[in-house]
Amino acid sequence: MKIGILGAGIAGLSTAYFLRRSFDDIKIHEASDTVGGLARSFQWHGFNCDLAPHRLFTNDEELLKEMLELVPMEKIRRRSRIRIQGRWIQDPVNAVEMILKFLPFRSMRLLWTHLFRRKHGEDNFEAMVLSKFGTCLNEMFFKPYSEKLFGIPATEISADWGRRKLRVGGLKDMIRRNSKLYFKYFYYPLQHGYGAITERIHQDVKEFVHLKSRVTAVRPLVHKDGYRCEFTRNGETVVEDFDLLVSSLPLSMFAKLLGLDLNLRFRPARLTYFLLNKPQASDNHWFYFADGDHIINRVAEFKNFAAQDVPADKTVICCEVTQVDRYSVDKVINELQAAGILKKEEILDTKTIDIKHAYPIYDLQYETEMARSTNFFAKHPNIYQVGRHAQFAHKDIDEIFDAAKGIAGQIVARKQPVLAPAEVSASESAAPSLAVEPA
Repeated sequence: MKIGILGAGIAGLSTAYFLRRSFDDIKIHEASDTVGGLARSFQWHGFNCDLAPHRLFTNDEELLKEMLELVPMEKIRRRSRIRIQGRWIQDPVNAVEMILKFLPFRSMRLLWTHLFRRKHGEDNFEAMVLSKFGTCLNEMFFKPYSEKLFGIPATEISADWGRRKLRVGGLKDMIRRNSKLYFKYFYYPLQHGYGAITERIHQDVKEFVHLKSRVTAVRPLVHKDGYRCEFTRNGETVVEDFDLLVSSLPLSMFAKLLGLDLNLRFRPARLTYFLLNKPQASDNHWFYFADGDHIINRVAEFKNFAAQDVPADKTVICCEVTQVDRYSVDKVINELQAAGILKKEEILDTKTIDIKHAYPIYDLQYETEMARSTNFFAKHPNIYQVGRHAQFAHKDIDEIFDAAKGIAGQIVARKQPVLAPAEVSASESAAPSLAVEPA
């Protein structure tokens, strides 16, 4: 069986990693000149920098063990804050702290609008937030940040985004802090950032990887199951046939190659890295700017993740902006300076990276379009999709790794022979198990 994997980010590489012991005819095609996708890291002025903040946190002990066997990682107690209307609030938002920080007027309004909130149904994200938390918390935090992230009004954001992110029932749950969102620890590689994970996986599957190989066409084969793919590589067109395809490409892009136009959009982001002439900018791993008049979404300081073998007298921070139409370096600097993170004269160097497909946009058409996608790809059982872009979902590194393992298991199971009942009896039930023993 010949397997084609489109994309050499953590999704595509991980899928190949789990498949490699069962299949030797695997090819990974990556359009860029490097592996890792959004889960890669790079060296800059002696610091290991990730592409924006990531996190690795799971309650699945088996999954965690597998990832720790790949790369040595440190268990780190989470430090994160949110800046709301000029005040720093613990992240995730804590209702008690909000009340104390905004005494007296806004605290009273926060309590009042929560206690006497009206039910708004779940037609959209804002309606869901209003039903759970009331108007004050919505106006102070949920609405401005979500609108800034997606670039559309909160009333046009799908309620499915709320179901994914608001894993709390209301103010009581925010006080109890018993949701998965309230993880206290996360894991981070001892060296080389989160990119160390993809680099380690790449070492085991690099024989399958073809860089600078961009897929331009995908067509079902006529006389047998499978797909013919065309790739542009070094200015030439290369044609290959595959029995199975695993795609980690943006869902809308891949669907269009097969003839389906999906009205699914991605939000771009611009990352700005600052080298600062001081030992530390803050004591947080990451922090957020919730207010809508700020263009910064969030900031990460990599030295706080791993301080070994980095310059002691300097630090690097990464600022993420999705309102790229409002972006300027000066705006970012001014917002950081107003928040007390840096002074302009402390900046030694800057670096900017654009990410075209940073966030899937959960608009009101999201569920309908995803249903169209599911129905369409149900007719293509030899195609699998994995990863944040391909599944059009916000996923963390551990979730993508786990999803890749699951898809690899499905593919391996298809390889196993299925005996007829008489054959099972004759062989005394000696048919091979479909359970997958991952690499």
